[in-house]
Amino acid sequence: MTPTTSGTTAVNAALLHTVTQRAITRALEELWPDKQVVLGPQRPSVTSYVCQVTVDGEELFAKYSWLGMSLVSILRGAGGTCEEVQEAQRTYVRTADLLMAREARNLELLRTLGRPRVCETAGLHRGVLITRKVAGTPMADELAARPWETGALLDSALLALGALHGPAGAECLRGVAPIDERSIVGVFRRKFNGLSATSHMRSLGRDSGLPESERQEVVELVQNAVLRLLRMAGAISPRRDTVVFGDLKPEHVHIDGPRLHFIDPAVQWAAGPQPDVAKLVGRALLLALGHPEPRARRQIVQGVASTLARHVAALPGHERAGRLREVVVLWLMDTVSILSTCLSAPAGLPLAPQQQSLVARARTVAGIVDRVSVLLAGSTAGPRLLDGVFSEVEHTAGSAR
Repeated sequence: MTPTTSGTTAVNAALLHTVTQRAITRALEELWPDKQVVLGPQRPSVTSYVCQVTVDGEELFAKYSWLGMSLVSILRGAGGTCEEVQEAQRTYVRTADLLMAREARNLELLRTLGRPRVCETAGLHRGVLITRKVAGTPMADELAARPWETGALLDSALLALGALHGPAGAECLRGVAPIDERSIVGVFRRKFNGLSATSHMRSLGRDSGLPESERQEVVELVQNAVLRLLRMAGAISPRRDTVVFGDLKPEHVHIDGPRLHFIDPAVQWAAGPQPDVAKLVGRALLLALGHPEPRARRQIVQGVASTLARHVAALPGHERAGRLREVVVLWLMDTVSILSTCLSAPAGLPLAPQQQSLVARARTVAGIVDRVSVLLAGSTAGPRLLDGVFSEVEHTAGSAR
């Protein structure tokens, strides 16, 4: 099926919400027939459907994926009409390749590894993954409240993933079921390297409320950056010998005093920790651009730069330039992908505050990606590239409104 590219959608968001809540309720009642189950409201997500549930007073989270696709893609018609999606889903939830089943398996393997600490699985039934609440505050909130500690906060997350990124992780997770559909490169290529990529980009933001002149400018900036990034895809090493968390966003790291807890893994094999580094620092930069205080924006950007500089400095000298280039390419790919996803979100799909901020600042973010991709295309020097990238980002963050 080809996704719709107009302002209409193939699947009504309210209808999908009702159908999904019905599926989650049925799964929970079959899992715990003697317990009281209460579903809470849908939580903002552009990928899987997530809602808080209460089972005999215990707060849990239920997660449900439609055909392994993002909610935005489903609502835009990538899986067909609502009836076609439901029919295909009946078969999908019985397959061994079910996304939620792989996530449950990976959580089990991560708990075997012991570090990082991950959320506990309470159940998996009829395609619904139920996990327990973790202690602590999301790192995204901590970055907003303590922007001057950005470098230390980001470093703590990467340090906690040391065992996962090393030989112990590779050995323990030999049986991992990769969630490659959440990989940065995989998402980017699906969005921008197919026959429908041009129409997809031209339709960005049609339901976003952006003024048409601003929307057209964003589309042009995104198109230019995408063409450069497709040409630079060769910077991504083809090796697959390191396990990465795969969806390392500040919202997925919870801080509880000295302890960190991680949620929503999308475990994959990669050539090194670059995908985790790229997503963590890139999403932190997006949080910086959405902060209301100019000083805080600069502090977050400077903290991100210091974390990335320390990561590169810890590498063998001959690897630094190549690894840095790969991280920056992955960062730009991930930023373009999440920007296009949020701009494509139809009315009726709730967006998190940071995603709403991203839509409101689409021109600023697209401009950064465009200019940094130009810089990246013309540079191979490690330190100079890092200085140039963060000089550009810090200037934009300082002047953003």
